[in-house]
Amino acid sequence: MKERFHTMLKDVKVWELIFWWLLRCAMIFAFIDTAFLRGSTYTASNPPIQIAANLVGMFAYEIIQLFFPKNSTFRLLSPHFQNITALGFFLGSFGGAYMNLYYILPLYDKILHAYGTAEAVFIGYEYLTAKQLKLQKTAPHQIINLGALGFGFILSSGWELFEFTYDQFFGGDAQHWNYDLALESAGGDPSKIFQLIPMNEISRFALMDTMGDIVLNFIGAFLMFILLCILPYHHRGANDVNKRIEAMQAAAAKETAQV
Repeated sequence: MKERFHTMLKDVKVWELIFWWLLRCAMIFAFIDTAFLRGSTYTASNPPIQIAANLVGMFAYEIIQLFFPKNSTFRLLSPHFQNITALGFFLGSFGGAYMNLYYILPLYDKILHAYGTAEAVFIGYEYLTAKQLKLQKTAPHQIINLGALGFGFILSSGWELFEFTYDQFFGGDAQHWNYDLALESAGGDPSKIFQLIPMNEISRFALMDTMGDIVLNFIGAFLMFILLCILPYHHRGANDVNKRIEAMQAAAAKETAQV
């Protein structure tokens, strides 16, 4: 375990460790505040258990490196993926819910949807690059980027399905609309529910919320896709994964020839 810990840290830059721990300390404070200081008086939409889960997610790189099997593709992920995922957990849990920015800043949720899908594309790029190393298969970065783009859209669509399911069947408020609330506003008359959508009630209209999310998902995904096409950091210079794979294949062929 100690050897694996040192191997893990050699790939992490000092500024990355500092960045991760600044975000983690803020999340630890939010958890302590909601769980022990304010306790049952805390009424924000992010309960302590959710903050704790997101905090654990901010240690994903360390968890993968320390506890996943050696032959796992995830062990080949670079620590760079945690820079963007840790920030995503922080913005959603600490900023959005603990600081209540989802309701203080009306556009905050939409901005996070754009960021979240950009994050998913970035993770897709990291994962597909790791899969290249696992299978020792070279590929142009344009192909990997297209795969990452699809990965991002799959995750963003899955999140929209989660929001709908959470609201309709578990009493959530992710879409700011659910059937029970609409029925209550309609005085118990189901036929009047869809008469409750004038412009001043549009924030309660689930379709508008979902379509707005999809538009921002699209924008975030393609911005990250374009960025990765311009700066494919795993497919250029000293970090070129294709050259690493070719070097490993040449070394394996040389060793086989010697035998």
